[in-house]
Amino acid sequence: MPTKKKSKAAAAASDAPPDPRAPIEPTPANLAAALKQLKVVLADIPFPDPIIEEPEPEPEAPPATGKGGAAAKGEDASDDASDGADGTSAEKPAESKPAKPKEPIVRLPKLDYIDALLHIYFAEGLPCGYGQEVRRRIEANFVDRNEFRVTEAFEVEEMLSDLDIPNLFDRCLAVRESIAQVYNDQNGVHLTFLRDAGISDRNNFFQRVPAVQHHVMVFLTHLLAIEEICFSEKSTARTQQRIGLDPKSPAVAKFVDELRACLKPYGHVPVSIGPEGSNGKPNLKHTLSPACILTRLAPYVKPKRR
Repeated sequence: MPTKKKSKAAAAASDAPPDPRAPIEPTPANLAAALKQLKVVLADIPFPDPIIEEPEPEPEAPPATGKGGAAAKGEDASDDASDGADGTSAEKPAESKPAKPKEPIVRLPKLDYIDALLHIYFAEGLPCGYGQEVRRRIEANFVDRNEFRVTEAFEVEEMLSDLDIPNLFDRCLAVRESIAQVYNDQNGVHLTFLRDAGISDRNNFFQRVPAVQHHVMVFLTHLLAIEEICFSEKSTARTQQRIGLDPKSPAVAKFVDELRACLKPYGHVPVSIGPEGSNGKPNLKHTLSPACILTRLAPYVKPKRR
């Protein structure tokens, strides 16, 4: 019986290695395995240096004018004089106590979501070392992100050509278009507002930047939820449910407690895997970064029109 020949695209897809970020069910066994894998990777990532922010100086208080104030001074002049004549001392102006100096604010660095966007664009289907090496080269070769923003996709492709990343030009073009739309929407190359934005505000934002591809939007959305679970001081039961975790499950409760303890010294979920590779090559010691290990546990989101 004749069989239908596979197309070249289908053959290439079947020959491709399995996606290291394919979603997995958050079963107790998978949660325990993810934690174990996470701890191995974190052992190669040093704790970040804290950021020290000096508090804003307090405005100087006006000088105290005593009991009656400046206006009362003239009115009570005769009383003050009579007090002096009786030998009693006039009331001294109240002295204001100097304000206690504020302590510097010490905090850990937060995740840069533009870094996360770049990472997943270039690491999709590959080990996370590729995304880390691409981000290192971008940081080393451009003065700032505005210079990177106006760079043509083919120039970035040339800079990364030795890494043998599949569909490299398409990725570079998608990044350029995404960064351009983020800049137009936010008047800057940053996504810091997403951390404090509500679900509807985040969804509205992604509607306004259709160049951000579906898998990148899903990655950022899941990563935001995971960071909330890890670092929020409020109840995260609803957030856990949103990424497919059962907050009533003892296995989930244990997972969340250990996860928060592991990531507390970092202040964010790292998208890196440790030291940079040598001689401009990706570090391939670990397949996935902490961010990608954890986002695998979130449910698959079917693409829809935006």
